[in-house]
Amino acid sequence: MSYKKTVVTFLDILGTRDNQDFESKHKVHRAFHESMRDCQARDREEAAYYRRAYSFSDCAYIFHGFRDDVDQGNGEEDLLIQAALFNTTLTILRLLNDGYLVRGGVSYGDSYLDNLSFFGPAVEEAFILESKCAVTPRILLADSLGERAKRFSDKGHQDAFSETNPCFSLLPKRSFIPELIQQQNGRYHLNPFYILEMDYRLQLGEHEFNHKQLTESVAATIEEKILRHSWESPARPKLEWMREYVAKSKCSLIYPDSSIAVTR
Repeated sequence: MSYKKTVVTFLDILGTRDNQDFESKHKVHRAFHESMRDCQARDREEAAYYRRAYSFSDCAYIFHGFRDDVDQGNGEEDLLIQAALFNTTLTILRLLNDGYLVRGGVSYGDSYLDNLSFFGPAVEEAFILESKCAVTPRILLADSLGERAKRFSDKGHQDAFSETNPCFSLLPKRSFIPELIQQQNGRYHLNPFYILEMDYRLQLGEHEFNHKQLTESVAATIEEKILRHSWESPARPKLEWMREYVAKSKCSLIYPDSSIAVTR
């Protein structure tokens, strides 16, 4: 019994603290915990890694780690990290679609979890990243994790979309290559719209999304919240940041209307 290397994500729905209305709180409760249930339901025993979600109030911890009988070399670690980050974007999309803005932190390091609870340095770091460092509605990565994950992800894109790839001519035409991990002011954060910028459509369980519909919905949510916060409100700069971020998101496909929904 000891610590194990784990990708730890801490998520927090923003704007619920001042909401005292029961119906509104109950709606948050249902949406958030159903999204965590769906996240856990996507765990597959045949996969090399596990995922486990612990949710409470309007917060959650999500863990991705290797199963006990799996080789844990550096290459496998990079694949685990990519899978964990990608899976996190799917959870964020579900919450954004339900009208909620989310902030989070992601770390990779030592943690311990069992059927009772969890603890460890990676758990604490993920919480600090969300509560002290992220500030705006984004999913902030620990510096070392962000640098490592971005390097691996970008290399994968370069190989896949290179003309030396034998299948290159069969790939959909794109105006740019979306980034799973983005960098701003020296910090790394997840791009929650990554899969929609890449494939335009997504089938996630019973929910189907497309880039236009979701970004317009999120933009409307932000505008509604902005109307309730003056420039003196500490929430206003965070909303303005998210408004600009959403406006910059574009689908990379030159012919998005001909795309087929990717099922996850």
